[in-house]
Order: sequence, then C-alpha cells, then structure tokens
Amino acid sequence: MNLFRSEEHARRWPLYSSAAEDYILPISTWLEIFSGPLFRERLSPDYFEKSGEYLAQYHAALRDAGKASPYWNYPLIAELDTVRLSRYRVVGRYTRFEPAVLNELKDARNRVVAGLERHSHHRENHLLWAAPGSGKTFLIEQVAASLGESADYREINLAKQDAPRFEQKLEAAVASDRPVLCLVDEVDAHAGEKWPYEILMPHLDANARGEAHIVIVLAGSSGFSLEGMKQRIAGRPKGADVLSRIPNANHFTIQPLGFGDRVLVALSQLHEAGAALGHEIQEVEKLGLYYIAVSDRLASARQLQEFAAAAVERVPRGDDRVKYDHLFVPGDPENKRFWIDVSNIARDLVNSYVVLEA
Repeated sequence: MNLFRSEEHARRWPLYSSAAEDYILPISTWLEIFSGPLFRERLSPDYFEKSGEYLAQYHAALRDAGKASPYWNYPLIAELDTVRLSRYRVVGRYTRFEPAVLNELKDARNRVVAGLERHSHHRENHLLWAAPGSGKTFLIEQVAASLGESADYREINLAKQDAPRFEQKLEAAVASDRPVLCLVDEVDAHAGEKWPYEILMPHLDANARGEAHIVIVLAGSSGFSLEGMKQRIAGRPKGADVLSRIPNANHFTIQPLGFGDRVLVALSQLHEAGAALGHEIQEVEKLGLYYIAVSDRLASARQLQEFAAAAVERVPRGDDRVKYDHLFVPGDPENKRFWIDVSNIARDLVNSYVVLEA
C-alpha cells in the first residue's frame, strides 16, 4: 500500500497509472478491509492452508467497496508486448516471474540434480516448503522429466498412505539399481501418528550406508513458512532426527504465485495446451490475461492448467489467438460481470494482444 501527501505527489509516483484513478480507496476503507479475518489471522499457523478462503473474503470486501479486484496491477498487463517464455523457465515447463524467486529455484534444482548425476555416498535429502497452489509437485516432476532416462522418479503422497504402504513404497525406491529421485509429498500429514517419521528416518540414510543412489525431497505446506513447518516436524516423534538428516543448504521455499506469476503461468499453460491439441497459440488478448490474473477461481497452477486447456479448445481452427470470450462457455454470466467491473479502466486491453515466444 502506498500513501501520498497529495494528488500531485501521487501523480509523480513512477508506477502511477491514470487508468486506475477510479479505483483509489480512502484510508478508512482500507482500515475496514484489513481489520477483518484476512489481516487478524495473518500469523495463524494455518494461514496459507486457508489462503483461498481469505483471498475470497478480501475480494468480497473490495467488491462491497465498489472495487472488484486489485486493479493497481493493470499497468503490468497494459505494457506487455512480447513474452519469451524461456526467459522465465526454472526447469521444463515450470516458470516464475520474479528474478529472485526464479534464481533461488534454479539453485535448488541444481542441488537436486547434482545428487543424481554423481553417487556421493552422502545424504542427498531436501526439505521443501510451499504455499498451497504454488506448484511444488509440478516443480519436482519437471526436474525429474529433465533427467530423461538417467534416473527414475518415484512420487509418494504421505497423506494417502497407511504405514505398510508407505514403508513398501520407500523400500522399493531404495532397492532400485538406478539413480532415483523420490518425492515424499505432504510430509507433514498424519500429524497425530508416530509411524510416518519412524518409517522414513532410516531410508534417509540409504545413500550414506552405500545401499542406494537416491535423492529424497520432503515437501509440505503446513505452518506459515519453512521455519513454521520445521517447528511442527521437530515437535513430532522422530521429527528432530528427520530434520538432522537434511543438510541446511538443502532447505528451500517456493513462494506463493504473485500477479506476474499468474500472468506467466497463464501464458505458459495456454501455449502448452495449444501444443498438446495440435493448435498453435501465438497471441493472447490482454483482457483475457487480466481476468486470469485477478480471478478468485484461478488461484492455483492446477486450476490454471485446466482452465487454459478448456479455453484453447474453444479457439476456432485456423486462428492462433486466444480471445477473452474464449475463456468462457457461451452464456457464462461471469463474462459479462467481469467486463462490467473493469470496463472503466480496461477498454484498452480489448483487441490488444501479447505475442508468445517459446
């Protein structure tokens, strides 16, 4: 939030956009919005687990104030011309917009891959925290895909396992005679049980004992940060022993998707959906991108993927453009509602397109 001494002061702000003038709110309204559950519970351990609920409350409060969405991000869309997706690629089809996040995740990818390229006989274990919807599983899947035939990939969702099945799957991964990348997802599940970390702990030593060539990534979303998740793990039976088997350099975080990430993921998913359907997509209407970036219905990478595939299916054969109307089934009232909400500021986004480059 930016506060200004005067209207003249605001207009001198480098990021000032006259298109957003209709959506300026008084401080009293912001105080009312941020005195609700979204603000009061920001330090709650399950804050990110309920992020979708809080985001919906936030947008509802904006609508009650006559503002439908965070429109101050409008300039990012309006100024886009050509997007080269490879510039934002972490690995495979996983992309991030912010340079700092992009480079941190590239470093994490390199550490994971290094453990598979050489058999070090050291513990090659990693701990990953990610906000729900940030694509943690997709990231590790793309790392595995980039390895091709040089390593096997095993994915174990702890939340879906009982003790015998969990132990069986871990033993199968360790017993492989090939390098293995093993993702243990939802590693913070079964919080009231003793068995998860009792079973997991000895398998984290398999490399050090010379029994396997395996990289294990433990991933979860509990707590409100990596430190919060570590505290929860440490408080469980054998939790501290599990954490002691993960080098500090191998602890990393996937930040929640920001506005730029949602735009980027949307472009990437539309491009990929077109390729999968044999329908090349070269341009996307800016109004459609704007809708995707501010829509409550598209808060996660998985939701964006399904939405993009459906949109591309509505594009007529012979047309390489995804238009705003292609995002909706005919007669969807959401199409008209959003246009009414944004028509004062977003008219310039109609019939204006972002060009995609792979």
